[in-house]
Amino acid sequence: MTHVLAFAAYLALPLIGLGVWRLDAVRRLDLPARIAVALAAGMLVTGVVMTLMSIARVPWSRTSLVIVLGAIAAAGWYVGRASARPAEVGRETWLILVFIIITVYGLLDARESCGDLHFFWGPKAVRFYRDGGINLSWLASPDTQRMNPGYPILLPLVYAWSHTLAQQFSWWAAILATALFLFGAVAIVRGASGDDRGALLMAATLSYAIAVAYAAGAGEAPLILFETLAIVAITLIDSPTLAALGLAGAALIKIEGATFVIAVVIVDLLLRRNWKRTLAIAAPAALLLGAWLAFVRAYGILEYYRGAGMPIYFSTLPKTLLLLAKTASYELWWLPWLVPAAVVATGKVRRAAAPLLIALLTFGAAIFFYIHLPDPTWWILSSAPRVLLTPLTALLIAAVSAWYSRPAHGVVSQGEKAEGSS
Repeated sequence: MTHVLAFAAYLALPLIGLGVWRLDAVRRLDLPARIAVALAAGMLVTGVVMTLMSIARVPWSRTSLVIVLGAIAAAGWYVGRASARPAEVGRETWLILVFIIITVYGLLDARESCGDLHFFWGPKAVRFYRDGGINLSWLASPDTQRMNPGYPILLPLVYAWSHTLAQQFSWWAAILATALFLFGAVAIVRGASGDDRGALLMAATLSYAIAVAYAAGAGEAPLILFETLAIVAITLIDSPTLAALGLAGAALIKIEGATFVIAVVIVDLLLRRNWKRTLAIAAPAALLLGAWLAFVRAYGILEYYRGAGMPIYFSTLPKTLLLLAKTASYELWWLPWLVPAAVVATGKVRRAAAPLLIALLTFGAAIFFYIHLPDPTWWILSSAPRVLLTPLTALLIAAVSAWYSRPAHGVVSQGEKAEGSS
């Protein structure tokens, strides 16, 4: 029963984020994509609520969180309710379901588990639950030096929400949530583009890459969800609000999320040349991450954000490139990269400019950070398969964008009202 309740907490996240359905850009999506967007919104809302309760010194409890988050869900249902057309079910949809089943099997036999879940994501959530809130004093203690104490806080908060609802931490539920985040990203791409084959390519590639990278339970799957939302919002559906939501979530999931935000800002400025729009998109991420960094700095756990100021060892660049090439192969002759690259090359490359540039910038950022160590071998081999999931995701969305030519499933034409809207 504990595992069921713990996983139900993750399933409830889209209910908490239902208010986002009020946006026209979301109403034009099919139902699976709407649920996935609400999942992203629900994660961010839950994290913000739990943080504010900690600041106000209101202890977390099952009762208090259910009341507050339940009220938000009810309000979201009231303002965002609208019927959505179900997704069209074709051959590709059934094949995506096959990859979902295979992924769930791999998750439930623990073969894809990431050590980061067991060594710091999970323990942080457990400690926060026991303390009834975020405990920055504990994060600043010497005991947490190897737990990335200053890392962004959203994922431990989401895990702590599950822990609070179930009254016991479920490692299985945390691992299984990876499938929700991963295939939520696939649903967003499919719903925004109407490209079943592109969604199938994304499902097959990322489910395989996450398995090879042993990323289950870590920050990569939710990071992919937020990154996908941001890229799709600026590439396929032109929604600054959803882009801002995606960037804010990415920035609060992992340090790499901040790098992604910078990449998106650069690309949006280059292609749109509208600094006001770009500033509006990036502002929520900057404010939320800035607030977290203020707390981190006050408690002296800012060391993980000083990496860019370390010496650069250009002599390690050839070795770094060779090691990255090795890990980027994903034990499949680089096919996870070559296939979407070929799809882009045979389509309209200009349409894929934004995600392509994001892929290049985030891959370049990985190289930049790795050459800050005189010998980055262990660091690259242990982390690059997961770090490179970000540029790989962007490349997969580029493949969809290059062939994007028809409206998404369930799209409501411009000027029309969504079904069920008033």
